Amino acid sequence: MRSAIAAVMLMLAAVPADASAGLSCEADDKAVKLSVEAGFSRGLGDDVFSFKGNLAILTPGAPADFRTIEFEKDNLTQRWIDSRNLKLRIYRERAGEPHGYVDIVIEAWPRKGDEIEFRGGYLLTIFDIPKPGADGKTSTLKGRVNCSVV
Repeated sequence: MRSAIAAVMLMLAAVPADASAGLSCEADDKAVKLSVEAGFSRGLGDDVFSFKGNLAILTPGAPADFRTIEFEKDNLTQRWIDSRNLKLRIYRERAGEPHGYVDIVIEAWPRKGDEIEFRGGYLLTIFDIPKPGADGKTSTLKGRVNCSVV
């Protein structure tokens, strides 16, 4: 039994390890300019060790304080990254009152025959309560996104 465990450990040690990878996604259309970058470890857990992003909402009617937003690691609430697809969820609430938030879901798939370039789409949800006591308003925007994982 010990020799079998030792053999498995030796085989695992011989496999080259990709210690970390980088991810970037961009969308640039009439509605938004979005850029996100992340560093993550490869292997068990695929932990994200760095994340940053910028969003500019270009459509009229977007709340003034949501027109330009920066994202940090804490805003990356969900992620799925493998060779078949890439999914990110980025969420940020308004600081203070009244309540509001932006929620971005990015979903992309590798281009045929390519493990680096991914193409897909984003769905941006904006929820805004314009003033205390008012009803909330939800807006959604969607478009194309390009990502790469190296």
